[in-house]
Amino acid sequence: MTNLQVKADFTGRIMFIGIDIHLKNWHVSLYYEQKLIKSFRQEGCPKTLSNYLNEHYPGAKYVCAYESGFSGFWAQRQLEQLGIECIVVHAADVPQTNKGKHFKTDKMDSKRIGAALGSGMLRGIYIPEAEAESDRQLVRCNVKLGNDVTACKHRIKSMLYQLGISIPQQYNNGNWSNKFMTWLKDLRFENESTRLALDLYFQTLLNLRQEKLNALRQIRRLQNKDRYSKLFKLLTSIPGIGPMTAITLLTEIVDMKRFNNFDELNSFIGFCPNEYSSGDKERKGRMSFRQHKRLRSLLIENAWIAIRNDPALLLYYSETKAKLGEKRAIVKIARKLVSRIRMVWNNEKPYEIGVVATNKIKKTQSN
Repeated sequence: MTNLQVKADFTGRIMFIGIDIHLKNWHVSLYYEQKLIKSFRQEGCPKTLSNYLNEHYPGAKYVCAYESGFSGFWAQRQLEQLGIECIVVHAADVPQTNKGKHFKTDKMDSKRIGAALGSGMLRGIYIPEAEAESDRQLVRCNVKLGNDVTACKHRIKSMLYQLGISIPQQYNNGNWSNKFMTWLKDLRFENESTRLALDLYFQTLLNLRQEKLNALRQIRRLQNKDRYSKLFKLLTSIPGIGPMTAITLLTEIVDMKRFNNFDELNSFIGFCPNEYSSGDKERKGRMSFRQHKRLRSLLIENAWIAIRNDPALLLYYSETKAKLGEKRAIVKIARKLVSRIRMVWNNEKPYEIGVVATNKIKKTQSN
């Protein structure tokens, strides 16, 4: 009697794959018809996973997901090139049990992702094209360099405080002028090591400032690229929106069409309040913790500038402040900016300043 080994054919079937990505290894969980088939660890290589799937489940459609994080989108792009459909999901959107919160392992994480994917509960985040992501990295690099400059200044000030050296009143502000830098270089200490340490900090600061200047020059070139130049000019026509905010919006949002309406854009940036409604009761709390931290911070700053330059926003701010207070009023101004950004972006027309205010003032005067 001869045993014939028939190779399985999964043509027309779907295999769902949850991946927990780490620096060197991936933990992979395979689901078929909402049942866990196998869970294993492999090297962090898309090709290795592709070879395994094609060998053991030939002909199937492969759909996988992993959580966004340090790993970025390179794995998603390579998996797609290998014929594996892949989405990247927000970690907070993957369903979690109470047990899972207290007993967290790589295996359990990959199983959660795979099970949720197979049940149709996951929605992928937006993945920019490689060029847009590269431009985004440049803009973010400038922000990180700015943070490094600030940190280095704090180290120098901390060292002076530890030594009991008071900074002269005319220099004790956020602006480190050339005169203040000269004052730092001219300081004399009893011990040579102290001077050497300060010199190292000082040189680090100079290097960081130069690198930040180089980054700003490259960003100015970025603003003139064909894909950004038109929208950049349109966005900067909005009162309060400066060059850095405009290029940050362009590189972080990339495509405004991915938001179906204002509410989706508002939620993405983080100006959407938490809601605790039940039955006939509707309760809304503070702004959601889900946010684009950089954009939300920038737009709050820009809102303060906008009310000084746009009569329409100044009038609205004054009315809202009287009812809700300063903080809530400025958040509402920031939401107004988001609405204007979306309108200008979609219509591809510059913003006209003060139209609303003029109409309101005329109505007030007629009454």
